[in-house]
Amino acid sequence: MSRWSQAGLVRLSGDLSARRLEVLEAVASLRLVSAGQIRRRFYGSGSAAARLARLDLAALHEAGLLHRLERRIGGLHAGSSGFVYALGAAGQRLLELRAGEGLTRAATRYEPSLGFVEHALAVSEVWVGLYEHLHTGLTSEPGARFDFLVERQAWRRFVDGSGVAATLKPDAELHLRRGGFEDRWWLEIDRATERRSALRRQLAAYVAYYRTGLEQQAQGLFPLTAWLTVTEPRAQVLREVIGELRPGEQRLFRVGLLGAASPLLLSHGRSEP
Repeated sequence: MSRWSQAGLVRLSGDLSARRLEVLEAVASLRLVSAGQIRRRFYGSGSAAARLARLDLAALHEAGLLHRLERRIGGLHAGSSGFVYALGAAGQRLLELRAGEGLTRAATRYEPSLGFVEHALAVSEVWVGLYEHLHTGLTSEPGARFDFLVERQAWRRFVDGSGVAATLKPDAELHLRRGGFEDRWWLEIDRATERRSALRRQLAAYVAYYRTGLEQQAQGLFPLTAWLTVTEPRAQVLREVIGELRPGEQRLFRVGLLGAASPLLLSHGRSEP
């Protein structure tokens, strides 16, 4: 059943397990998450964990709380782990009710382009990788916590030095708390699809916002921006474009590979005010 009355959604909300609600909230925040990423974040490894993840995701999908994209990452051989999920119409309404916002008209569901899906899943992979790095295995830091804000939650509106209204649009923002300290990052996910001119424009937006001093006044620091990309040759292109900036501006940015995002992000995450 995918159409729910308000009373039905209230009952459904009360019946949801804590983990299913966490899954729903994570997908709402991240936009798109693969079944494999959800399993790794909320269920762990092993056949029993995989089976439980499949059951929960199937139930959330059948209720209309999650929407399963037609496109499956990795093709049919990827199995159910290749399914990609977005927030469903009923899921949007349920979360609005829980937040006390009442019912609004749900956005029209559409199938995004492959490029959009790959970019969004790359953002979600950084989120999952950080969790695994901090909470599982030899690198775990039990006391560490982080907030991961995606797109509009991370954006900043400002007026640049020419008096023009502008918006800084990072892909995500990371607040990492461990050992009594908090580090902050903005993230740029680069899939080697943008020309150098587009990279220069995005860098210029960060520099323009830095010059306003607004972030430093509000937070006491200016986050570093991690440019995470797909190959070492592309990373070198990013370093070259950043190298065109003034030395004081270059220090605002770091470059790394998507496959090694966690070690970079768990290093120093703030610049000087």
